[in-house]
Amino acid sequence: MDEMAIRNVRVFDDGVLGPPTDVFIADGRIVSFGGGSANDASEGGVLLPGLIDTHVHVSSKQQLLAYGRWGVTTALDMGTPDWSMTRALRDEGGVASLLSAGAVACAPRGTAVRKMGYPPSSAVSGPGDAARFVAERVADGVDYIKVVLEDKRLFFQPDPLDETTVTAIVGEAHRAGLLVCVHATSVNSFGIAARSGADVLTHTPVTDQITSALAADLAERVIAVSPTLIMMKKLVERFPLPVKPKSIRYANAIASVVELHAAGVAILAGTDANSDPAAPNTIEHGAGMHEELALLVDAGLSPAEALLTATAAAADTFRLSDRGRIREGLRADLLLVDGDPTRNILDTQNIRGVWVGGREVR
Repeated sequence: MDEMAIRNVRVFDDGVLGPPTDVFIADGRIVSFGGGSANDASEGGVLLPGLIDTHVHVSSKQQLLAYGRWGVTTALDMGTPDWSMTRALRDEGGVASLLSAGAVACAPRGTAVRKMGYPPSSAVSGPGDAARFVAERVADGVDYIKVVLEDKRLFFQPDPLDETTVTAIVGEAHRAGLLVCVHATSVNSFGIAARSGADVLTHTPVTDQITSALAADLAERVIAVSPTLIMMKKLVERFPLPVKPKSIRYANAIASVVELHAAGVAILAGTDANSDPAAPNTIEHGAGMHEELALLVDAGLSPAEALLTATAAAADTFRLSDRGRIREGLRADLLLVDGDPTRNILDTQNIRGVWVGGREVR
């Protein structure tokens, strides 16, 4: 039996920072707690559940290694044009766990198939084609479904998926037992995705602001949102087209997060990290998570609330019942830091150690 102990640490679990204790691990799982001394609390550090990035695009083992070095122990891939590569990466040991949506659903002339190398099967021609798309993803063995609902105002996308088609995809996915994540970047696309019954919306509007009424509707429907503020901020600052519409402002994304938070919508930490030259912007794998947490705090979340977006809230939303908390029987996905990130979110970067399934990776 592979056993170890992390001594005299304050454990962050479900938003609460406990007194100093020892955490005992065996065979990659947390088995018990005990000991610890308040007199040494300043030396023991804070033990967090390993962070979960709910929006990434991974293409190499090196990227998964980078996640581990930065304390991100689970990465949720939101679309890959090369399923065979991603499927192999899901089985890699000693790196961050990887889950994936595989090929995304998009409009017949969507950017994914026109510019980003996704297979022709990603294009969904209408509601009658939804069953085919979902069945192919189920056969691939994906972990959830991703739908790209493009916005004409942002990238002048012609003929995005219509609401009837999105609703059909969601229905087929739910019948197959899969969650549905929808790329949405405007109030209009947020509304379409919500009415379709989607489970998670990724990004936040930069062309307009989510209203309190829409935020309340999302909360009532129990739809989570991964704002990817780091990507939205970079998109506004480095708009990838020659002309940027005047309506595109990062303040819209911030205001939207404020409304979502006030309404009680589950907010998830996601970065949209990628190294794709065809993407609007690239984001550094692993390191970007710490900037995202800081941006969420800037948008009004407390540091403890921001930590929950990357731990328990992310795990609950994606049905990852074996991680996201520090409890007996759960995976030993752990991040040890100096300081107190429940007071200063930047302390998540003071990394002393990282474990993935009980295996030390930093």
